[in-house]
Amino acid sequence: MQKILIIEDDIWISNSLKLYLINSWFEVDVEDSWKNAVEIILSNKYDLIILDINLPIKDWITICREVRITSNIPIVMLTARSWELDKIIWLEIGADDYISKPFSPRELLARINTILRRINNNIENKDIIKIKDIEIDTKKITVFKKSKEIALTKNEFEIFKKIAEENWKMVGRETLMKDIIWYDNYAFDRTIDTHIKNIRKKLQDKDIILTIRWLWYRLNI
Repeated sequence: MQKILIIEDDIWISNSLKLYLINSWFEVDVEDSWKNAVEIILSNKYDLIILDINLPIKDWITICREVRITSNIPIVMLTARSWELDKIIWLEIGADDYISKPFSPRELLARINTILRRINNNIENKDIIKIKDIEIDTKKITVFKKSKEIALTKNEFEIFKKIAEENWKMVGRETLMKDIIWYDNYAFDRTIDTHIKNIRKKLQDKDIILTIRWLWYRLNI
């Protein structure tokens, strides 16, 4: 059962919302201030926070920033404001969504489910690396381009995966030779260049991997 923390000083709102979410198969805790909330978040595993912006002691900007120092937990803001500038600030400092008061519990539930579903999908797809129209499945050791499987050799796959995992950062020839080919005499060996050439050819993209001064490689994204 997924767990939600409501931080709201309006008892009527927090209690009615808690009851609604419990009936929607969530486990729910409620806090009426930010005073003990950080300790509670760190000591319990919550899947989402519902946060009212008009709390005593600390302003909502400070609250969001403090949470984001240690956690990527989703935050949904409850607010009586509707100014465009506020909405931009909420999203920029790390809130995942916001809903204006008075709100429909059904709409809030729909937004909560959308956020949690997106996070779950990201977790399920953690073995997939996407580059343009290419998908690398690091678990199944397969590469697809436009849903068509590309037949790479074991070394080609490992080289491509290593470069893809580094995103735009450069990967040295020495690293590829030692970690993948298991060969220390990398200075004049052209094995990696041959593999890179084959990867480009099989993916039909001569620019997918850049060679930099013949010693480093990185994705061209």
